[in-house]
Amino acid sequence: MPYRDLREFLKRLEKEGEVLKIEPEVDLMYEVGAVCRLALDRGGEERNKALYFSRLKGSSHPLVINLLATRKRFCLALECSPEDVHHEWIRRTQKPIAPELVKDGPCKEVVRVGKDVNLFQFPIPWWHNLDGGHYITFPCHISKDPETGIRNAGMYRTMVHDERTVGILAAPYRHIRHHFEKAHAQGKPLPVAIALGLDPALYIATVAPFPFGTDELAMAGALRGEPVQMVPCETIPLEVPACAEVVIEGEIPPGVMRDEGPFGEFTGYYGDRAPRPVIQVKAITHRKDLIFQESYEGLPHHETCVVSGISNEAELIRQCPLPGIKKVHFTSGGGGYLHAVVSVKKAYDGYGKMVGLSVLGTTAGRTVKIVTVVDDDIDPNDLAQIDWAVTTRTRVDRDIEIIKDLSANVLDPTMTHNERRGGSRTDKMIIDATKPMLEPLQPECRPQAQVMEQVLRNSAKYGL
Repeated sequence: MPYRDLREFLKRLEKEGEVLKIEPEVDLMYEVGAVCRLALDRGGEERNKALYFSRLKGSSHPLVINLLATRKRFCLALECSPEDVHHEWIRRTQKPIAPELVKDGPCKEVVRVGKDVNLFQFPIPWWHNLDGGHYITFPCHISKDPETGIRNAGMYRTMVHDERTVGILAAPYRHIRHHFEKAHAQGKPLPVAIALGLDPALYIATVAPFPFGTDELAMAGALRGEPVQMVPCETIPLEVPACAEVVIEGEIPPGVMRDEGPFGEFTGYYGDRAPRPVIQVKAITHRKDLIFQESYEGLPHHETCVVSGISNEAELIRQCPLPGIKKVHFTSGGGGYLHAVVSVKKAYDGYGKMVGLSVLGTTAGRTVKIVTVVDDDIDPNDLAQIDWAVTTRTRVDRDIEIIKDLSANVLDPTMTHNERRGGSRTDKMIIDATKPMLEPLQPECRPQAQVMEQVLRNSAKYGL
């Protein structure tokens, strides 16, 4: 059965021993971010806990962070095993389930409109000292194409300018950018709703690299096996998840820009400051006893590495047309976006480069910077094995391909100011770390198979 809301998922995580409750008062200015950093560093990629801040200076509401920051918790969200997560993703997303409109929901318990709106009533952290302000880091932005009416749900960093205004970073390749450019060409504002504190399947679908025109909320329905219940907004012609803890309603007006940034991003570097569109908030609705949800960004490892990484992996397998792809891993060091490692059953010499080109041509691979292709005897989740394959199976003059001037992730810190402003373009690299077939390498040094099997059967004898 799917989770009804954030709270039901929290209860499951608590039952599994995956939540650390922090009872002392914590300051939203920098301290929350530092506590998150410490928890992630000490826990490692798979052992860090979800954090529940009970008391926050200047706020009466609790704050939960990093709920999906491990593969275990991601799989708990989809109720599948880590071994089956890619298979389950592909199976479920074959049949999107359209959202269901209902009259009312928990997100409507409190309604504030106009001058009663104040974003600072919520525990929104100022994460790092060089950030431009308080940032909402785990939002679900909902908008519709003003020409086609096709809905989009996406996640865009959101800076709080004042009580009733936020700014967003929307790169040229993001769907909401197309929506507000179309609306502004007509001289109209674009209605936008920001839903916060959701059933985790909604967040997972929100960040997934589905092809353009896909209704992410229908895909969320597919992932959870039931339609997402939606309620009409109070002031704009959109619908939002009824289960949300908080909903922010507003519009992106044409011709209005304010400096947004810098912000400590998923890459481990600060994203820049520049004039960017704003959302003028018209209303806020929320639960009476709301729980605010955020995500920590900064040096990997963090939640984005997992949520974006697994979603990108599954969609890459689904979208890549070539046979022989066995496993895919988006590395934590690449923030779940920039480095894809693909293991393949090699068909012929040169096949690794073909796979790399195919990856870069998918929606899921659009912002990948480096594609490393390895043989199917290499586990793409094991950095030591990847390193071994790259250093012992790659000839630099033959097996590395640099492709010039392709679409890049706007937050790639290696891009110059002009490159970022000119449409986010950069060079990309394919590393074919597969063994040559026509000229085999020297024999690999491994224990004899029979002896290894015997040792495995008697492993207890060795204390292993």
